[in-house]
Amino acid sequence: MSHEELHQLLEELIVPYAAAIEQRRHRQRGGNRRPGTRGGVFRQKITDGDRILATILHRRRVADHDTLAELFSVCRSTLWNAIRDVLPILDDRRINIVPAPRRYTSASELLEAIHQGTGNQQVVS
Repeated sequence: MSHEELHQLLEELIVPYAAAIEQRRHRQRGGNRRPGTRGGVFRQKITDGDRILATILHRRRVADHDTLAELFSVCRSTLWNAIRDVLPILDDRRINIVPAPRRYTSASELLEAIHQGTGNQQVVS
């Protein structure tokens, strides 16, 4: 998948992802935000784009959760929460992620493969 194709996929998924997250927060709050309250008091540990990318990598089975957490500099629970948030969006849109031909055991190994271009196979079918 080229950088441009990945960017297009992220652009396609970011709006439905943001809407799903806001819908979940609305449900958790039990209604609309109250006037004068700050929206999003806590800064997220991982960006929305990175959440989507982490989920794509998870679906490709390029590495285990520990390696992906290391790659994105977050703990496993943060990574797993991100994946659980994004998976329904991929499933709703019927985006088929092709499994990777190889599974990497460390973030540095995965990054090295990306820099060498060996991790650049077809991702979406």
